[in-house]
Amino acid sequence: MLKNFSPQGLGITGRQSELIELALTYAFRGMEVNMMDMLKRSQRTSFEDAAKYLRAAEIKIGSFDTGVDLDCSDDEFATQLAQVHPLAEVAQQLEADLATLRLPSATDVAAFPEFFETVTKRINQIAAVLAEKNIRLALSFAAGADKVEGKQYPFVNTVESFLAVVKNVSADNVGYVIDTWDWHVGGGNLDQIKSVPTDKIFAVRYGELTEDATPDSAKSADRILPTVEGPLNHVELTKYLAEANVDAPIMPTASGAQYKERTREATVNAAQEAIDAIFEGAGLPVPPRPMDLVSSMPYEPTPMN
Repeated sequence: MLKNFSPQGLGITGRQSELIELALTYAFRGMEVNMMDMLKRSQRTSFEDAAKYLRAAEIKIGSFDTGVDLDCSDDEFATQLAQVHPLAEVAQQLEADLATLRLPSATDVAAFPEFFETVTKRINQIAAVLAEKNIRLALSFAAGADKVEGKQYPFVNTVESFLAVVKNVSADNVGYVIDTWDWHVGGGNLDQIKSVPTDKIFAVRYGELTEDATPDSAKSADRILPTVEGPLNHVELTKYLAEANVDAPIMPTASGAQYKERTREATVNAAQEAIDAIFEGAGLPVPPRPMDLVSSMPYEPTPMN
């Protein structure tokens, strides 16, 4: 399993070189990359120029987001699907083999049965484009109460609805993101995770619910860094995944709102300590942190306004 750094999952932003340095400094061996940014960089200059920081760092790309919003009109989806083609080409050049896509929590388009058909068809279309470049697609969902506010029809905001959708996608290269925060808030348990075929667990995200929130009322901002146990017992889950030989990026997550008084370095350090404690509890090796910051990477100037 790959200890993966997700800037977005921790509410962290910065220049690409800064984020890569944070990943390496705190002993992450993989990283979630903004592939849309990589595509735009490649189009502005060249792929070689866009990829120089990642190549200098020699860090594995654990995952990247497709950038597709499934809750849109047919015309908007056609435009987004067309964008997946060049995105997949850049990803393949970077040897990235895992894309992620979040299912809509709610929609104004149609009620569940009708929208279900629309969404599964769209997922299969995206998966087909990615399959041409040998890229897998991991589906996730968001369970926070804020994700359904202002929408007419609930869609996928529970584990039950999540499993129903993914099980009915026919593409062979589609699997699951197991997010322990969403799983807990979405009414799931560890036994349900163990019912998922292990060869279809493509990515894992660990997060914890704040003490003052309940699963019924929790919002996205109520996500903090994972603890060793947690409602789903992160150590037990990690042991299970390791024993099943699940080869997936595992990343700590938290809402940036929970750590806005901290520096980026302090947040990433706490995230590293959280995931390392879980790995140690599960009896897995923990890579040592480098003694010094990475200094061999090319300099990336601050963009002009």
